[in-house]
Amino acid sequence: MNDKDFINKPVIAMADGAKVGTVKDLVFQGLELASLVIKGERGEGLLPYASIGKNGPDAITIESFTLVDWNAGRALAPDSRNTHELRKLAVMDADGNNLGHMDDFTMNAKGHVEDIVVRTQGVFGIGSQETVVSHSKVRAIGPEIITVERVGKN
Repeated sequence: MNDKDFINKPVIAMADGAKVGTVKDLVFQGLELASLVIKGERGEGLLPYASIGKNGPDAITIESFTLVDWNAGRALAPDSRNTHELRKLAVMDADGNNLGHMDDFTMNAKGHVEDIVVRTQGVFGIGSQETVVSHSKVRAIGPEIITVERVGKN
């Protein structure tokens, strides 16, 4: 799964029989999905990923609306990034090759990023290349760069 499996889905509180809001973004700490940014009548809040009941085809279920921290708004921990921020990061390998920028990713059911897709710049998409990098090759996620072990280019 990836961010597209969450974004714009309604969040339903089962015990309350109500729609809490809609997922607007994901928040990561390193390569772990930490929380979902929910936009609802109360504003924006953070829903811890561990509090999700199911991510179904039509909605995400949670037990109660009280699981959303409406006081948090979009406030993120210092080492947290949303999906937009992650996708802006350059990716550099151990040989000093700039592989491009993080373009996409896949996650397992526990919210751990399994693979990142790195894309080189092309002209209007022509000439761009993609490289898939396993999470096991990621060394660090810094403020501007993701460093990875040596990888072969596709």
